[in-house]
Amino acid sequence: MPVITLPYGPLEANCYIVHNGTDAVVFDAADHTASILNIIKEQGLSLRAVVLTHLHIDHCLGSADLAKATGLPVLAGAEDWAERSLLLCKGMCFGMDLKPFEAEVLAPGDVTWGSLHCRVIHTPGHSPGSLCFYFPELEVIITGDLLFYRSVGRSDLPLGDSAALTRSLREKIYTLPGATVVYPGHGPETSIGYEAVHNHFCRA
Repeated sequence: MPVITLPYGPLEANCYIVHNGTDAVVFDAADHTASILNIIKEQGLSLRAVVLTHLHIDHCLGSADLAKATGLPVLAGAEDWAERSLLLCKGMCFGMDLKPFEAEVLAPGDVTWGSLHCRVIHTPGHSPGSLCFYFPELEVIITGDLLFYRSVGRSDLPLGDSAALTRSLREKIYTLPGATVVYPGHGPETSIGYEAVHNHFCRA
């Protein structure tokens, strides 16, 4: 499979290693840097990027350590990086301790990481700078906390916007091929086509 899933932390956020057998990208790095690097080494992969779907603390816990270990910058959405207070959301309640890190802004559009081709999609709603990452050649998308199996991300946290979340789903995500496998920020994978029909919170 082109996606390796590593749930972690008190909220069981999903860290993903997306790869094509040659190159890899880590999304929402777990705070188990050694495990991530061991998997990449065992699979014979070259790590090309360290990326965040959004800046809520449960998705950023391993960012500082992985960036330090690899020398790669952390990439994040512009709107979230401008609102770094988002990093504290939920952290105090669940006892999560975030090491400080710097990030570079990742703009929406087509990017290439080694031999991996990705479309970066700006999908505000859960947070203002939330990003989704569509890999057309692998037929997968990383959605962060925008879309889950039969559910959607919260919009009642600071800077959340339920109307924006609905627009992001209907105008930018449900328009992708239905067979695309969805890898969400929490919980099991699903598909675009399934959610467009069955998601009680937002259908196509």
